[in-house]
Amino acid sequence: MKQLFFIAIMLLFASNCFVQQWTIQEFESANTAKNIKAITQEEKEVIRYINLARIYPKKFASIELKKAIDDGLYKETDFTKSLRVTLNQMKPVGLLSFDQTMFQLANCFALECGKSGAVGHDRVRCVDGFDAECCSYDCQTGLTVTLQLLIDQDVQSLGHRKICLDDEFAKVGVSIKPHSYYNYCCILDFKRND
Repeated sequence: MKQLFFIAIMLLFASNCFVQQWTIQEFESANTAKNIKAITQEEKEVIRYINLARIYPKKFASIELKKAIDDGLYKETDFTKSLRVTLNQMKPVGLLSFDQTMFQLANCFALECGKSGAVGHDRVRCVDGFDAECCSYDCQTGLTVTLQLLIDQDVQSLGHRKICLDDEFAKVGVSIKPHSYYNYCCILDFKRND
C-alpha cells in the first residue's frame, strides 16, 4: 500500500514537472516595451502578451488559453475553440513595438471614454490617425486584456483577434484607464508597417 501511495505521489510530481511554461528567453523576447517610461507595467504587459501570441501562437494556446479555461476565467465556447484552432494553425508573425504617437491617441481616447462611460470607437474630442483600434473593457491586467481581445467572445467578425495577430501591424500604443461604467477600459491603437 505504501508503494502505491509513493508511486502515485511520484507520478503527480512528474506530471507537474512537465507542465509547459514560458522560458525566460521567450518571455523576455516579447517584452518590447520594457524600457518605455511613459506607460504602466500593465500596459507593457498587454504588449508582451499579444507579442507572445504573435511569435509563439501554439505555445500561447497551450499555456495561456488552456490555463484561462482550466482556471474558470473563460468557459469553453465556440470562440475559445476557434482561437485555439487559429493559434495552432498560424505561423509566427513579427513583434509589435511601442509607438509614442499611437500611445497618445490611445491615451486620449481611454481618458475620454473612461470619463463618459462610452463603449466603442466613436471619438468626440480625440483625433484618430491609427490604422486599427481595439477596445477592451473591465480587464485590468495585460493577460486578461489580451485574452479578451483574442477570444473576442460574441464578436462575429473576430476583428480584435484579427488585428492583434495581423503581421501587417508593427507598432502599438496601449492605455489602460478607469472607466465610469466598467471598472477599466484599455485602448490599443495600431500602426501598419512602414
